[in-house]
Amino acid sequence: MYKEIIKKTNKLIQKFISADDLDYMQDILIQLKIYYPIMDILSNLLLITIILFVLVAVSSLLFGLSLLVLFLSVLPTVIFLNFLIYKRQKRLDSIEDELPDYLLQISSLLNAGMALESSFDEVSKNTDGYLNDEIKRALLEIRMGKTFNEAFGDISKRCNLHNLDKAIQIIVNTKESGGNLSEILEMISEDIKETQLLKKNKKTSVMMSVMFLLISAIIATPFSFATIEIYSEFLESVGRTNSLIDVIPVASGGYIIIHSILVSLLIAIVMESNYKKSIKWIVIVLPSAIIVFYLSQMLIKTILGI
Repeated sequence: MYKEIIKKTNKLIQKFISADDLDYMQDILIQLKIYYPIMDILSNLLLITIILFVLVAVSSLLFGLSLLVLFLSVLPTVIFLNFLIYKRQKRLDSIEDELPDYLLQISSLLNAGMALESSFDEVSKNTDGYLNDEIKRALLEIRMGKTFNEAFGDISKRCNLHNLDKAIQIIVNTKESGGNLSEILEMISEDIKETQLLKKNKKTSVMMSVMFLLISAIIATPFSFATIEIYSEFLESVGRTNSLIDVIPVASGGYIIIHSILVSLLIAIVMESNYKKSIKWIVIVLPSAIIVFYLSQMLIKTILGI
């Protein structure tokens, strides 16, 4: 019965998502070494979301948790997206770390008199890791008819890493011009190692500031607004009404969302020097802040016996 439901859900998803988009998402999963059909993943997430929505909606009618309905319903999807973002960042970091030594190995084989493609093929047989997976894929595409430039250019598009892009461009240009690629690869490798060391030192120097921002966004701010909301409910229960009391829940939620986004943006700029990477922090900080906000309310109510 479960398999039949999944099949029907798959057909429903195919009506809303094009085959090209599904192939693109499947390719991303394969890059992250998640060998599971994307259709089944989407179907399971959709079914879990629907089941949770029904359960939480019924609970909200009984216990007054209506504000949590939407958030708890999409929580599995948020967790899965966080997991994918973590895996993707781990993959990119791994490729960045593997690149200098990989280039040195290619350089050594070129010095020994091997051709460029043969050098990549030889290193790929004795190396593991995400970068090697990309190289193996490029070599396979070359055997299937792609040119060297096209296959390695596709690696740049899939990974979108500055150092990798620069290395591939230099390899392609030097290959075409006939320069001494072995010495150039050694220079690139040393340059990348120095850049990586500078990045690590920078991250270490700003770590305390980042921790302060995270504590502020995930713990301090949600807990403070949870306390304010509980206090406003207490005032309302003893008859001290105020026009601002009705605004407090909306204002609290709005401030937490805005604050989480701004903190994520700031962390991305400080740590990554790239505001576009704030999205990976938003999907971590914002859900965490909302969870702390509601848990704080429940904790305070339990302690005060409200």
